[in-house]
Amino acid sequence: MTPKTETDPYSVLGLARTASEVEIRAAYHALVAKYHPDRHQGNPLEELASEKMAEINRAYEILSDPARRAAYDSGQAFVSGTGQPFATASAALSRKQIRWLQIVALFLMVPLLIRFGAFLVRLVVGLVRATLEVTPILRGTPVAGVLVLLAAAILVLVLVRRRRRGRNGKRDD
Repeated sequence: MTPKTETDPYSVLGLARTASEVEIRAAYHALVAKYHPDRHQGNPLEELASEKMAEINRAYEILSDPARRAAYDSGQAFVSGTGQPFATASAALSRKQIRWLQIVALFLMVPLLIRFGAFLVRLVVGLVRATLEVTPILRGTPVAGVLVLLAAAILVLVLVRRRRRGRNGKRDD
């Protein structure tokens, strides 16, 4: 499978590379008026219009942002709205590589489990104990589940707060 190449945003909007912001905005609005999916509802070309609209939106996102436009014009990989470069097919990890990364991450978590294991065990035991104490009292009421979850949340907050405090009662940062 070949990777999908990005189309030239200038050609999508029908503009020259020297187009100003006003020209870019005007071309975008003209194409939106022509290809907007609402204009093509129930039409056999509705899906084609939606694809074209998505392509127009991607082109406008690049050209309307001065930093992304400069990066595109200089030939660099342009950056998406999240600050991450667009992924390419060659940069994608295979499932096998991802599985190995997950296994390595689990091994790296072992020291954390050893360090915080007792705290986690106390937390789980406290949650189970609170649930067992509250369940017979509230059996049959519609609020029982909510109250059990509320009790569990309060217990977690208490344990976390107790864990943050040192022996002298002050926060241990």
